[in-house]
Amino acid sequence: MNEPIGQPPRHGVSGRRTGTGTDLMRTSGDQIASTLAERVLSGELAPNERLPPERQLAVEFGVSRPIIREALRALVERGLIDVEPSRGAFVRSTTGPGRFQSLDVEYLRRGTTARQLSEARLMIETEAVALAVDHADAVDLATLSAALDRVEASATPLERVRNDLAFHAALVAATHNPVIETMFASIQALTVELMVRSAGDAEIVRKSAPFHRVAFQAIVDRDPDAGRAAIRAHLSVAASTYGDDYDQSLDTTAARALRLIGSGEGLEEFLSDVLPRGVGD
Repeated sequence: MNEPIGQPPRHGVSGRRTGTGTDLMRTSGDQIASTLAERVLSGELAPNERLPPERQLAVEFGVSRPIIREALRALVERGLIDVEPSRGAFVRSTTGPGRFQSLDVEYLRRGTTARQLSEARLMIETEAVALAVDHADAVDLATLSAALDRVEASATPLERVRNDLAFHAALVAATHNPVIETMFASIQALTVELMVRSAGDAEIVRKSAPFHRVAFQAIVDRDPDAGRAAIRAHLSVAASTYGDDYDQSLDTTAARALRLIGSGEGLEEFLSDVLPRGVGD
C-alpha cells in the first residue's frame, strides 16, 4: 500500500528494517535520487503528486537539506519531477505539455531492464551494421577505426564506457539514415547504463569486446551477414552473464555497478558527462 504523501514512510531509505532499526546506509544525493526515482517509477508517487518538503526528506534520509536539493535536481534533469518556487516538488505528469519529453524518461518510468534494452538494440544494431556495410564511406571507416582503437586502449572501466558508446554511435551513424540514428539516440542513456554494468566485469569484457573488431572488419569487407552475426554475438553476452540483473531495472543495476567500479561520480553525473549534449535533456 502506498504511504500518504504527507506522512514519513514507514520504510527507511532502503525500504527495509533491521533488528536494530531502520537501515539508513544510503546517504549520498545520487543514492537518494535513485530511491526517490524508484518511488516515482513504481507508481508509489503518482503523476502530479507533491513530494514531501525538503525538511521532511532531510529528516527521513538523515542528511542535510543541500543534499536533498542535489537529489531533487537530479530528478528534474531526468524529467521525473518539476520544482515550482514556493510550492515544492511535484511528480511530472505523463500527459499535457510535457508529453513529448525525452523517451529516456518514459523508459525509466517503465523500469526498463537489461533484457528489454538488449532485445531493442539487437533489432536496431544488427540491421544498422548491415546498412553500414552498404553506406559507410571513407570518413565513416576512419571514425570507426579510431573509436575501435580507443575502446581497445581503454585504461579504466569508465573510460571503456565512453569509448564503447562512441564506437556504437559511429556504427549507427555509418548507416547514413537519420531515423535509425534518432532511434539509437533515444536509448543512449540506457545503453550507457548497460555498458556501466558490463565494464566492471572482466569476464564480460573478455567475451564481448572482440566482436567490436569483427563487426568493423565486416563493414570493411562489405559482408552484411558477418556484421549481423558479430553484433548479435556481442549483444547476447549479457544474457548469459548477468544472472538476476538481466531482468532488473537498469537504473538500479547501473548505479550499483558504478559504486563497485569506484567512480567518484554518481550515476546522474556520469550520464551527463558521457552522453552527447542534448541526449537525455
